[in-house]
Amino acid sequence: MKRRDDMIRLVTDWLLLVPGLLGSVYCLISAFDLPASEELWAIAIGSIILFTLILGHGKQDRISVLLLLVGLVIPAYLFRAELLESFRNLWGVLSTAYAKGYDFFLDYVPKEETTPETVGTALLALTALEAYLCCLAVRVWKRTTPMALSLMLCIAPCFVLTDTPPDTLPLLAAVFSVLTQAFSQSVRRRETFEQGKSVLASALLSLVILGVLITIYPQETYSPPLSWDMLAEKMERWSNRWNNQGNVNAGLAGNPSSVDLSDLPTLPRHPDPILYATSSVDAYLYLRGSSYTDFDGIKWTRGAEETWAETTLFPYLDTQGGATLDLETWDTEPLLYTTYQLTRMPAGTLVSDAYVNNNSLLKQYSMQFVVDPGPVTPISLYDQWVYEHCLSLPEETREGVLAWWEANGLPDAEMQALLANEKHDAAWKLDFARIAANRVSSCAVYSRSPAALPEDADFCTWFLNDAEEGYCVHYATSCAALLRALEIPARYVSGYVCDAKANQQARITNLQAHAWVEAWIGGRWVVVEPTPEDATEFTGIVPSAATPQPVESSYDPLDRPKPTREKPVPTAAPPAEVTQPGQNAGNNPGNGSKTVNLSLLWVFLAVSGGVALVLGRRSLLQKHWEKRLAQASPNKRALLLYRRMRRLEKAGGGTVPEEAVALAKKATFSQHTLDDRELQFLQQVCKDQQGRMAVMSLRRRLYCKYVLCLT
Repeated sequence: MKRRDDMIRLVTDWLLLVPGLLGSVYCLISAFDLPASEELWAIAIGSIILFTLILGHGKQDRISVLLLLVGLVIPAYLFRAELLESFRNLWGVLSTAYAKGYDFFLDYVPKEETTPETVGTALLALTALEAYLCCLAVRVWKRTTPMALSLMLCIAPCFVLTDTPPDTLPLLAAVFSVLTQAFSQSVRRRETFEQGKSVLASALLSLVILGVLITIYPQETYSPPLSWDMLAEKMERWSNRWNNQGNVNAGLAGNPSSVDLSDLPTLPRHPDPILYATSSVDAYLYLRGSSYTDFDGIKWTRGAEETWAETTLFPYLDTQGGATLDLETWDTEPLLYTTYQLTRMPAGTLVSDAYVNNNSLLKQYSMQFVVDPGPVTPISLYDQWVYEHCLSLPEETREGVLAWWEANGLPDAEMQALLANEKHDAAWKLDFARIAANRVSSCAVYSRSPAALPEDADFCTWFLNDAEEGYCVHYATSCAALLRALEIPARYVSGYVCDAKANQQARITNLQAHAWVEAWIGGRWVVVEPTPEDATEFTGIVPSAATPQPVESSYDPLDRPKPTREKPVPTAAPPAEVTQPGQNAGNNPGNGSKTVNLSLLWVFLAVSGGVALVLGRRSLLQKHWEKRLAQASPNKRALLLYRRMRRLEKAGGGTVPEEAVALAKKATFSQHTLDDRELQFLQQVCKDQQGRMAVMSLRRRLYCKYVLCLT
């Protein structure tokens, strides 16, 4: 009976392994026109027969490891020169083919000439290694995933290019083996006699599935889901979004309907490209994104909006002349960024008072703006709406900011002279707003990682009086509230700042995301800047936590013109990347060329994938163990616990007590059912053994936890 069972097991394993291994190897051969010798197929079949005869017999599995060392490692060492040369030639064939589609591989093609005729030794070594891994997966682990991963050693290189797909028949043979193993896996683990029926039924089902797939997706329609450039771009976009999450959570990116100040996050410290701006004149630009009107003390919201004509919101529209500003976004944004004093809007946009909706999903758009605007006459209906909505404040906030202003804003010769001027015109209001903003900028030190708002505190009162650090959101909110308390309509705005040079493309990063104040003065919205001049948005410098010393820079923030002026003003260029028209900007999506370090990309993918596999394997095995334990009968549960004890004992968790051995024998041979007390005793023994493993060395604990999955 045992001999018959062994023969059934061997035959079914050969049926699973031979098509898969031969198909996998031939996929590589057919895709790259490699030479195939009779010795290769003999090695493949012989390796399967040899490993299946040895593996799967408990203690004899250890012999297979020794056999692998003797059969692979020692010959590989003795013939290492020939083997290395053969692998070099194999890599030369692959990399030369890849370089035709991806320039990245040009740096990795062997400098010396390679000959495809000498790759036979490398193919033999790959075949033997793949045969061992497949046999291990089928005979010992009895799992489908390791087998599929083993076959991918030779199949995966074929799907990097569109013109190197493998032949259909070997690919189907490999897929057939994987499907058959997957369908018969559960039966093959339990019943030896049923293996034959299970494998045959699974084979028929696999053939039906493959037939349907071939009919629906013929080989001629194959194309890879991602190219190198597409993969690199997607990875970089994902990295940018991840790094920019702090700006998103702070309401400085995207287009949120509200900005919550109760738990502001740390802002990003690594620059990632967001926008590319090209202006026809030198100008310090505020690129307006979203504005917020309603404030309840800890949150800004847009509030109710009304429909206004474009000329109401942008009073300089249709004015003749003006400078041109071209913007290009790294990714599709929900809104369009616009500067001030616009004379021409981007085409095909929906305009509201709060933001300009990017309903056309534009990534490139242009506008024109006035450099030196003249006076405008306020439109009465919109002027009335502004005074109704942009002066309101919670009473606690109003009292707090006015008390701070009385203590910090009045004793100044410039302020006294300003107050002595009885002509409160637009210029007077602008100077008054500028002085108020300067007072706010000195109330705390700029930091991209300030402390959180204390519970039940008013944000503006806390920041002006008690906070030691803050960033643009803190300054802009407090300044807007102060201006409202001083009867100047104001609101909170978010977007980006940019120091543009004429006809030079400026790269705008997430470090330049910014919040400022719009004040309604002279019939139009003007910029009021309360953030200190050493802020990251203006300098482009992020102090390192490890080296807090200031970074030297040729840019002097004191030379930056006061951004409270309503018109763009020429200024010195901050240390931001600038590209001349026609030059290649490495990260500009519109250039058609991008420099990406794919070596680091693949290292990241490999490390991430390895960690995910280790953690995922442990999680799945733990869940599977817990599920089996929960569903088993009392006696079956006792046997599962006893087997676990034996594994823990071998791993160094202590000797299994005789009482546990007796209970295991009782569960196996007795017709009595173990009671809860006995099961609890076995569970406690397992727990004690796991506890003893906590005193092992770190290396041993990691081995037991992630390789053996016992803790």
